[in-house]
Amino acid sequence: MARIKVQKSQLYYHEEGAEDIVAVQCAKELELGTDTEEDIDVTCLDDDEDNFDPGKKTPGEGSLSIDLDDENASHLQLIALSKASPRIKPTWYLGSSNSDDPPTVTGGAVTLPSTRTWWVWTGYLKLAEKTFVKGQFVGYKFPMKKTSIVNETIRTITPQVP
Repeated sequence: MARIKVQKSQLYYHEEGAEDIVAVQCAKELELGTDTEEDIDVTCLDDDEDNFDPGKKTPGEGSLSIDLDDENASHLQLIALSKASPRIKPTWYLGSSNSDDPPTVTGGAVTLPSTRTWWVWTGYLKLAEKTFVKGQFVGYKFPMKKTSIVNETIRTITPQVP
């Protein structure tokens, strides 16, 4: 059984047109929220049962948490991203713990390695909630407004021969 552990997952983001991808170092928690889909009622008065068609999809809201490290460039970039005006809506890539192969960028296009499962969405960070709890590190929790649903790309698995 090949269940996927959260530990060793890696988060990246890419801004449209950029020639590099940013690895978010030491993210503590990532919540992607629940994407929803509306139902459109197409029931006629003379129908015996209710009938529905799928409607518009609405991306959920999530959050990204870090213990602030002011020597970590990716943490400082997250703070800048959350304060950008106008909002920057990067594409986010969460790679599973199956490998540590990073995405690559060529000509502004991102290529995801097939050695790990990927969850991909677009969205922007809002201003962080800052926490100062006795006995803990300074925490930053960035609300994330997703502008797309989360799509997954399952890794390529070599079949096991008995």
